[in-house]
Amino acid sequence: MINKSSTAVIILNYFGSEATFACVNSVKRSLEANIYLVDNSADLKEKEKLQDKYREDKGVILLSPPENLGFAAGVNLGLREALSDGFSRFLVLNNDAVLLDGAGPVLTDAFARHPGSLIAPAIAWGGEVCRGRYYHKYLGLITERPWWQGKGFLFYLTGCALAFDRDLLEKVGYFDESFFMYGEDLEYCFRAARENVPIILAKEVIVEHAGSAATRKGSFFYEYNMARAHWRLSFCLSDGFWDVFRALLGKSLVLSARALFRAIKYRSISPLAAFGLAPFPLPVRPRKK
Repeated sequence: MINKSSTAVIILNYFGSEATFACVNSVKRSLEANIYLVDNSADLKEKEKLQDKYREDKGVILLSPPENLGFAAGVNLGLREALSDGFSRFLVLNNDAVLLDGAGPVLTDAFARHPGSLIAPAIAWGGEVCRGRYYHKYLGLITERPWWQGKGFLFYLTGCALAFDRDLLEKVGYFDESFFMYGEDLEYCFRAARENVPIILAKEVIVEHAGSAATRKGSFFYEYNMARAHWRLSFCLSDGFWDVFRALLGKSLVLSARALFRAIKYRSISPLAAFGLAPFPLPVRPRKK
């Protein structure tokens, strides 16, 4: 029988078994939890590495879809499995992140004190502490704080580490699977805010994130999915035709300039090609590492 204070931790792996092992170990040290490990690699050798590691570990449930589902669909797979097993508390955690000492009591207390809330652990990330970011819905800019008196900026929590319970999941729903990678956390926070869900920001730094383990910046995969997420968000975050038009117009200017700058920076046409093709649903998947 599952303890009411137990947590289901959803971790996605994509050819990152060593980082995943460290992530899983940090969870085991910190939390009373079952770990739902979704292997998005769709590769027999990678699957065997994970199976060999956790074959005797009943606390790690390995889920191996036949293809790379992307972030949103992969998380949803783990959430559905955890729900069917009776869990009511969930933590979505990047495999290139680790829980730090003291994470367990902080999360347990947050779950108990803030039911039905979206809980954001403070994250040590690139020498700074991340407690959420701001996104400009008309320009696609991501900043640490809003500019211009906050007009057009939306606050969101990074999908690197998100905690919530069954009540929130029933109210807000699952992640939007039309996002393959990037943007799904922002869209989820927007839906939560629309439902007046409280957002709880932990003061303590309990997660450390390496960052960008699954993608290579400048690659066509990265540039395409990043640009496509911005286009998708134009529709998801806007209210009515003219609001969508304003977002598409503003982002077309900003994203084209971004693509040109990155093409020069990386000496590659991939950013420009990705920008041009981003409005179209292509089966773009990352290359095997």
